[in-house]
Amino acid sequence: MSEALKKELIFYGSYHSDAVNKLIHAICVPLLLWTGQAMLSPVSVGTLGGYDITISTLATSIYILYYIYLYPALGMITLPILSAMGYSAHLYWTLELENKWAILIGVHIVSWIAQFIGHGKFEGRRPALMDSLLQAFLTAPFFVFFEYCFFFGLFQDLHHEVQREVYKEIARKRQ
Repeated sequence: MSEALKKELIFYGSYHSDAVNKLIHAICVPLLLWTGQAMLSPVSVGTLGGYDITISTLATSIYILYYIYLYPALGMITLPILSAMGYSAHLYWTLELENKWAILIGVHIVSWIAQFIGHGKFEGRRPALMDSLLQAFLTAPFFVFFEYCFFFGLFQDLHHEVQREVYKEIARKRQ
């Protein structure tokens, strides 16, 4: 793992150390990613081999390739998950639902609000997106995938190393 990625994990971890806030993010970040994919699914940019290529398809592909580049082991874990999320976001538009846009936008907004509450009430500090928009939109889902992997016992050496540094960073910021 690169030192730059480890530094980003520590940055993310220092903003997400409270258990309730982490749970909120574990639920809301994937919802934000999925609703974003679904909102971009109707926008076609062409076809390839008879398949419709949408902005969602392109964005999902960028996420997957970037995650594989950042940390191949985790990137390969995210590949089928992000692919399934992208495909289900595409299928969302085939459902017999009224107010599809209202549902997407509602879930999206509620997920953002929940995260702000998580940071304000439980974490006691502003969200990381105030310091890094790139981190908020591109790498936050990646870090949530790391959190899931850590929870299920994967990458434990990395987890312990990052946690030690996160505790130091939190202590430094509180001084």
